[in-house]
Amino acid sequence: MAKRKLYRYPLYLLARLAAVPVYALPRRWVLILAGIAGRIAYLILRRQREKILEHLRRAFGSEKSEAEIRKIARRVLENAAKTAVEILQFPKFNSRNIDGFIDVSDALDLLGELRKEGRGIICLTAHIGNWELLAGALCLKGIPMTVVGRRIYYEPYNRWIVGIRQSVKMRLFYRDQSARELLACLKRNEVVGLLPDQDIDSLAGMWVDFFGRPAYTPTAPVKMALKLETPLAIGFLIRFPGDRYRLLIEEVIRPKVETTFEDAIKKYTIQWMGKFEKVIRDYPEQWMWMHDRWKTQPPKESPAAQKRGEVSQL
Repeated sequence: MAKRKLYRYPLYLLARLAAVPVYALPRRWVLILAGIAGRIAYLILRRQREKILEHLRRAFGSEKSEAEIRKIARRVLENAAKTAVEILQFPKFNSRNIDGFIDVSDALDLLGELRKEGRGIICLTAHIGNWELLAGALCLKGIPMTVVGRRIYYEPYNRWIVGIRQSVKMRLFYRDQSARELLACLKRNEVVGLLPDQDIDSLAGMWVDFFGRPAYTPTAPVKMALKLETPLAIGFLIRFPGDRYRLLIEEVIRPKVETTFEDAIKKYTIQWMGKFEKVIRDYPEQWMWMHDRWKTQPPKESPAAQKRGEVSQL
């Protein structure tokens, strides 16, 4: 363990050093360089490339040719590189200059109307487009937002990333914190941002079809919405030609118990996951396919165990 820690600080310093020119250069130049870096990464990062290709083939099967799948895979790494450098430029952004490349006007109107109800908003998004910039843009436009994220366990790096997020007025809630604190944000009529599109088997969840295969899916978003009668706003910040963004609010779901609490959890979890799949199908080159969304699978030999995994309390 001690040996592993030895290289963390030099790598951290190297990352901080590399971030200096990324911050200093104009956004347009940085994105051009990031696109080139993404294409190079596709050629040299064999393990990541094979993961992306495997998951794309698993998702699209015979729907897309091998040439189409490889083209998408290259663009996945280009988009990931662009997303990373844009995050490093957060301290340069403000409520005025982001209007030059982000259109959030319709979404702001909708979120403003929802906040008038006084029950807060649960905003669901995926690791697509630029999810960090989505939260940052809303915060800069005056929407109080707390984003649920994972703690980075190397503290200097964690402090650095937290500082970048705070530069755009974003608040962070760690997964290992008490859920009561998150519920308190909603009770204060704030927006809580969740990214529930990854396979995290340590969280309560259920299996939902995703590209025709069962994917373990968190149930916490619907549980919170049911407990506090909070609307679920499903939105994505999608990259368009010219590296401009548009915030798309796909749907507002208002979960309610019609038969049982468990049935409601299942119904609305399937509903929001369906919207996620639709948008990922529309913009597959912008989703993080290097993540294995189907890693956790229901135990085939035990139907009873599957049922136990479908619903559990928050």
